[in-house]
Amino acid sequence: MKKLFLAFAILCGSLNVAHAQLPVDQGTGKITYLEVVDAAGVKAADLNKVVKEWATKQGFALKEEAGDKLVYAASTAVEYPAVSGTGTEKGKVNFSLSVFCKEGKYRYILTDFVHEGDVKTKATGGKLENVNPDCGATKMSGKGWVTIKNKTGANMKVLTDDLKRVIKEYQNDPANKTDW
Repeated sequence: MKKLFLAFAILCGSLNVAHAQLPVDQGTGKITYLEVVDAAGVKAADLNKVVKEWATKQGFALKEEAGDKLVYAASTAVEYPAVSGTGTEKGKVNFSLSVFCKEGKYRYILTDFVHEGDVKTKATGGKLENVNPDCGATKMSGKGWVTIKNKTGANMKVLTDDLKRVIKEYQNDPANKTDW
């Protein structure tokens, strides 16, 4: 009976991973969002300024600034089904956001995703690369863990789209053009 239960638990864990499709870097094994984005006509210093203003509005904390590199400690809120099956739990996913600015382009990298649960429930999932949450099945269901991963993926899409929008608006603003 124990072997049957163990096989069922392993199957459920592998099904949970199949539902949460997050980009994993083959070199590091970490969930990583990375893109080089065109910002033709915008100076590196201006990109740097726009990114800083945007990140401050997001509530991100600047950890490192070196030349064309900005590194932020960031987080996103997530809600997921409670292990009891009724209601929802709240937590956040902490991650690192790095932005590198050059003349006419920038690159962002989001990585080091770690779920931190509510202080009351102590349901902390840990690294999102984990198949199962660190806190165990008694604190967080497989469905909850997959929900956290899926919501994180959706939140990262919204976040990166917003960064691109803000820089595109700056890029297209006639007041910022020097070729008149």
